[in-house]
Amino acid sequence: MAGGKLLTFREYDIPDPPAVSYAKSIENLLLVWDDNLSDWNKTSPLQINGVPIPLTYWPTVYKYWKGTQWKGVKKSWFDWKILVGAMSKTSLEDFWKRYSVNDKGGAMQRMKYTPLLAQLSKERKVENEKLAEVAWRELTAEQLTYHKGGQHFVMTKPAMIVAYHRKLKGLDTEEDVDEED
Repeated sequence: MAGGKLLTFREYDIPDPPAVSYAKSIENLLLVWDDNLSDWNKTSPLQINGVPIPLTYWPTVYKYWKGTQWKGVKKSWFDWKILVGAMSKTSLEDFWKRYSVNDKGGAMQRMKYTPLLAQLSKERKVENEKLAEVAWRELTAEQLTYHKGGQHFVMTKPAMIVAYHRKLKGLDTEEDVDEED
């Protein structure tokens, strides 16, 4: 956590993942995502021993301690990560200028949650395809081979290639690849 703060807890201290949605309050993700961000408001739907746990740390908490429950919240968490990443790249004003559409009356309206995620997914796919091309130029086919069930396979999914390339370069790959990429 921020500033190297450590939190000691036991498995039984961890509550079930909170039922939470940001579909109607996308910007509120910035308030609860990461205690290293200036937007952090020191609250979270998840608390352990009274300490608010930013959303960014949920995989660390749930993946290892309550894996089956993590599987149920992983897709939502990944969507939140994508949204926070996109919002953090620019000002909120510029973000909403880019991700607004004309309504039936011709007025600009912010994209709704699901279409916004679909648009961001398309953009990620295009970006991953470009980055995968770079990886193919920098790496050999042997480096992009993995083993499964005693057989060798060459990576073909751009998102997997990009995540592996980032890992080789020592860059963050935490939850880079989702099931849809």
